[in-house]
Amino acid sequence: SKLLASLHLKKMFYLYKFPIVIFRLYQVYGPKQDLNRFLPVVISSCLKNKKFPCTEGSQLRDFIYIDDVVNAIVNSLNNKDIHGKDFNIGSGLPLEIKSITKLINKNIGSGKPLFGKIKMRKDEIKELFPNISKAKKKLAWRPKVKFAAGISKTINYYRNERY
Repeated sequence: SKLLASLHLKKMFYLYKFPIVIFRLYQVYGPKQDLNRFLPVVISSCLKNKKFPCTEGSQLRDFIYIDDVVNAIVNSLNNKDIHGKDFNIGSGLPLEIKSITKLINKNIGSGKPLFGKIKMRKDEIKELFPNISKAKKKLAWRPKVKFAAGISKTINYYRNERY
């Protein structure tokens, strides 16, 4: 459905000059994220000092803090030169899922990830991260929030939130 929506919007741009910009967002995280996503599940489990099953954790993923996404959007608002174009918005730096889980666990100081308890899906994509060079050049944008700082802010939010 995302692909069809993008194709439709591009058609609207080419036929009617409808001003569109398409962002492909990679693993946006931060405060108030839906609790059924990877990072909030790990954070919640650690805060509750639970044992929780995980895959072996060898997958590489790109995580981008919400403030950096907002900055990319703001940078695009008055830039007519980018109408009709699409951009990958991510950190551009792949992180291993196991390392992220361990970082969260260490930061919180409780919880017990059980690596290897969930089998990898046969169709699991092992490496998923974007090339963000086009966004850097055309949007005059680059991510500023390092993962360690962003995850610390996110943990503090959930630590203070009653869920």
